Amino acid sequence: MRDQLLDAFSELHGHAKPALLLHPRLGDPGPEDSSIGGPLLWPEDEPWPTCSLGHHIDGAPPENGDVYFDDPLFLQPVLQLFARDLPDGHSLPSGADLLQVLWCPNDHPDPPDAFGLHWGPSLVVRSRSITDITDIVDEQPRPHTITSYYEGLPACELGIETVEDYPCIVDLPEETAHLIDEDAEAWENGIPLGSTAIPWPTYVDHMGARRGMKFGGHPPYGPTAPLPMACECGAELEHLFQIDNPKNGPIDLTLGRGNLLCVYHCPRSNDHPHRIRLQ
Repeated sequence: MRDQLLDAFSELHGHAKPALLLHPRLGDPGPEDSSIGGPLLWPEDEPWPTCSLGHHIDGAPPENGDVYFDDPLFLQPVLQLFARDLPDGHSLPSGADLLQVLWCPNDHPDPPDAFGLHWGPSLVVRSRSITDITDIVDEQPRPHTITSYYEGLPACELGIETVEDYPCIVDLPEETAHLIDEDAEAWENGIPLGSTAIPWPTYVDHMGARRGMKFGGHPPYGPTAPLPMACECGAELEHLFQIDNPKNGPIDLTLGRGNLLCVYHCPRSNDHPHRIRLQ
């Protein structure tokens, strides 16, 4: 259907961005491997990140309200991606060799790295040069508390697929968005002869921003609409990757109010803070 839409509606051409779909498969990744939920190539001389923010624990006794830990909680590995594993034409931001993402697997009332986000995880993002890592930690600490719906993140190896990713309807330019017919029923078996507009469900299901674990490409939008997002330096933030439940995969996460989390970064510097949004 995607190719048919591109053939029938030339206005869609030129709006694609390259993206990588990250297909997790259960395995035994090591710290030298790209992985989801696996061990990290973490420098021995760098403290393991912790979270000292307030956590809301689902199922806690009502009289306790939000539970705040006295001791910092070690973060959990979410994603490790080596530049050497990326297909030709793809790279990590600012020429880094290694991207690492960790999170606190609990809900936070208002994480400082979030845009309009409530009850979601808080993340740490590291971009590295491998040559700076001489010795790695032997034992990697684990968080002492994990909210139940963050538990579905087993250690997974990665298959990486190159795709062309098209914008969500809300991100289409005005001169192209008029093609989408919000009231029309979805096409199931091809494009009817003489069609001049695309039903909203057809575009969402077959053309819009891809779901699943994804690096690069366009952000999808669910219960939240796009908002202007700028770095403290003034640069517009770019979609870096998304954490999502791949269909028929080994990962089973429920993130805050939704089931997909997008991470944005500053294109000017890896040292500038990232931001996140739940969709």
